[in-house]
Amino acid sequence: MTKHTRRKFVKTIAFSSLLAPISAINISWKNPKAKNNDPTDKILAKSLKKGDTIGLAAPGGFISKAELKEIIVKVEKLGYKAYYRKTILLKEGYFAGSDKQRADELMHMFKNHNVDGILCARGGYGSNRILDVLDYETIKQNPKILVGYSDITSLLVAIYQKTGLVGFHGPVGVSTFNEYTLKSFNKILVEAKSRYKYPYLREKNTENNTDFDKYTITPGKASGELIGGNLVMLTTLIGTKYEADFENKIVFIEEIREKPYKVDRMITHLLMSTNFAKASGIVLGIFNKCDIDGVKLTTDESFTLKEILNNCLAKLNIPCFYGLPFGHVANKITIPVGIIAKMNAGKQSLKLTEAAVLN
Repeated sequence: MTKHTRRKFVKTIAFSSLLAPISAINISWKNPKAKNNDPTDKILAKSLKKGDTIGLAAPGGFISKAELKEIIVKVEKLGYKAYYRKTILLKEGYFAGSDKQRADELMHMFKNHNVDGILCARGGYGSNRILDVLDYETIKQNPKILVGYSDITSLLVAIYQKTGLVGFHGPVGVSTFNEYTLKSFNKILVEAKSRYKYPYLREKNTENNTDFDKYTITPGKASGELIGGNLVMLTTLIGTKYEADFENKIVFIEEIREKPYKVDRMITHLLMSTNFAKASGIVLGIFNKCDIDGVKLTTDESFTLKEILNNCLAKLNIPCFYGLPFGHVANKITIPVGIIAKMNAGKQSLKLTEAAVLN
């Protein structure tokens, strides 16, 4: 991650006393700006087939020519054709061009009938800046697979909230498309599996890294539509008409390079200002490099990530577990936003119960 990342833009979220009694919070607030916040008509895009054309877009941070070449090679190795516009290499500060240029590029991919699916080139920061510029009716009329994570969370959530189109929290173009990552990518986007249990594989050489541990916070089973993504981006959408609706949903969350007190602050803000406490279940991915950032502190100076997650979430009495492989990691599952799933927090498992694309 460079110094210009999406986390730098959340300067102040909300202040709360560390280890406050979260369970006492009474959530009754309803965002007056939210419209179509609970899409009744779910829209599925067509599955991917060998030979299909994948449109490459950079709705947030910029990419280099070398990175573009690498992405094209990856796409072609998977058996698809890569399509992009020259605007993908634009650079304006830390953005891949102006807000309008990035929005136009993404809309072009949706409107272009020769494009079968859209892969975001990278995350970075900037996707939330184009939400007001997108034509959601056009997106609704031209449903396509959209894949990405991190900063792309804002697009996946906003598009689902406004149109009902199921998007995919998965690899971006610059990600490592290893065997594990490709397994769920193909099972969900190509094979259109109607029932799929995510396999677990711990990342290599992480045995002594607590960020990659797997543990139950609150045992229990839950079912519901999947919604979520990057923690910073979910909090960024609070109070906007694109804010995620968490009620009766299985919420999945990941983060990177945020110290425990910042994770605490953001989760507390979600609990105080949204219906997050009414989720049916919570699945936490890998919070990579969040556990005190490798700095040895005494217990008087900080809390571990695990302590913070337990304190903020255990008292909600919602099934919750940590450690499913998604987020800023090499081993990355693909999670469809809006698809019904079942979870077993005691067994730390997540299973899709319906297809996420049309076969």
